[in-house]
Amino acid sequence: MTPAIETANRLAKHFNTDKQRNFESNFLKDAEVYETWDSVEIGRAFPGKLKFVVKDEDVLFYNKSIGETDPLMVDPAYAKKHSPTGELIQHPLFVVQVAFYCIENGPGSWIRSPGARNPGQKIEIWEPFKSGETISMTVVAFDRWIRRGKHYITDKLDFHNEHGVRKATWWLTLIIPPNREGILKFARM
Repeated sequence: MTPAIETANRLAKHFNTDKQRNFESNFLKDAEVYETWDSVEIGRAFPGKLKFVVKDEDVLFYNKSIGETDPLMVDPAYAKKHSPTGELIQHPLFVVQVAFYCIENGPGSWIRSPGARNPGQKIEIWEPFKSGETISMTVVAFDRWIRRGKHYITDKLDFHNEHGVRKATWWLTLIIPPNREGILKFARM
């Protein structure tokens, strides 16, 4: 059994929702079409390809999959009575799931790059996502640079609901391979 199949089998127990089961989690599969460091157009805004409709199950199973045990985060009945929103409290990194879902391939897809390393990020949550909201995302390639021979890139991802209410902003910085050849080198390992 290959390492990729072993990993897929190990992670399968965490896929409980239709979104999770239908999400392509093998980031090596489409590596040949990902945006690359050397092709990113700084300053241009692009909409995410998909929209994320927030469901109670998305929050519940995300929280459970990362090991949360607080009843405000994993017990819907308890959260309904005790949460300030009357809904489950989302883990602050819930926005990452939304981003990966919305990006797919195209602008911003470099965040899926094989060989990427994460030196830092900043997430600003303006208000919690609410069940039933349709979240759209805008990706702006903010900056890229080379330091100590490593290729850094930062995107600004803005998340809004169907009424234009800003929900979150994620400043994402990764160190990624410099070009398609570098990405494919990691994808073929």
